[in-house]
Amino acid sequence: MKRSLTIFISSLLGMMSIAAAQDTLKIMTYNLEGMKPGTDPATRIFYAIQDLKKLNPDIIGVQEVNENLNGSDNQAKAIADSLSAYFGIPYYTYLGFTHQSWSNTFNEYVGIITKYPVGQSDYLSLVKGAFPRKVLWNHINTPLGTVNFFNTHLDYLSTDIRIQQIQQIIGFVAQKDSSVPAIASLLTGDFNDKPDTAPILLLTNSGTGPWFIDTYRAINPPLQQGYTIPATAPSSRIDFIFYKNTGQLTILSSKVVMDDPYTGISYPSDHWGVMTIFTKNITEIGNDINQTQPESFELFQNFPNPFNPTTTISYTVPHTQHVTLRIYNSLGQLIRTLADEDQSEGFKSISWNGKNDSFADVAGGVYFIQMNSGEFHQTRKLLLIK
Repeated sequence: MKRSLTIFISSLLGMMSIAAAQDTLKIMTYNLEGMKPGTDPATRIFYAIQDLKKLNPDIIGVQEVNENLNGSDNQAKAIADSLSAYFGIPYYTYLGFTHQSWSNTFNEYVGIITKYPVGQSDYLSLVKGAFPRKVLWNHINTPLGTVNFFNTHLDYLSTDIRIQQIQQIIGFVAQKDSSVPAIASLLTGDFNDKPDTAPILLLTNSGTGPWFIDTYRAINPPLQQGYTIPATAPSSRIDFIFYKNTGQLTILSSKVVMDDPYTGISYPSDHWGVMTIFTKNITEIGNDINQTQPESFELFQNFPNPFNPTTTISYTVPHTQHVTLRIYNSLGQLIRTLADEDQSEGFKSISWNGKNDSFADVAGGVYFIQMNSGEFHQTRKLLLIK
């Protein structure tokens, strides 16, 4: 058993290094904690910027962005300017003022920071709770295609208010999707609610037409909580990256970030961040590859993922060779052999219907598809939802 798990870990690390060379889109959400008095905000934003340089996100939804009342020292602009200087490319900011915070000593915004050009921008003022709130929208031209990107910060006092705000956001997203087509709609923010609460379930309820996928939950094991707050001892997950299921992207990974203190128990914010990495879906990859002979073996992320009951697994074979495709559960036990044969060169696809080798339905949960061919070995994570 230990050997099987070691093989999986090694394969997943290999997968990550290979995926880095593919076209990806790195999306992040982060609550900055503003310029809260007594928290040394100048030092916190300095270390937040250092972390962001390492993470190199493509688009960031930021909440609790503060500046002085005279408009100086805006935190989002400081991040964008620092990343622009560090990476040598322009970063763009779009900010929506909400209220004056910390006893009316600072202006507060919700914002979007992006390294890719913004075609159109807009916002919607949400039902007011303890403070005014907004949801921002950017139509962003990324290397994978244009995306409708939304960012928000919901009320922290009232569940009823958050439900109304979510309903407004769902309508706003639908309006932009219908009038400004994109390959995907992404929604980030501090939602001030946990995953299984009524406001969040309004987004993720798959029984009411197009819904939003909680990207962290979609790609991580059920027991991996992904808590984001409070930074010193996280016990709740209220920071999310949602992906509308009508898009054309596949979730490659999603993890908690900005989770290291810069000294002792001092963190850049009272929140940890979340980063989700997307890649092209299988159909687009296949269309690209079919134009030329594949040059190497490659196992792509299954699509859709998560899935129920069927998903498609695609891969490339650069020359005729024996190929095996096997599905394992999280304990390393063999569940299903999808292929064990010589295969000719080309782009290949095969479906898995959530059944084992005895053609019995397997339980919902995390599974792994492993491809082996000669010296090539690669593994991808699958999530079956029931």
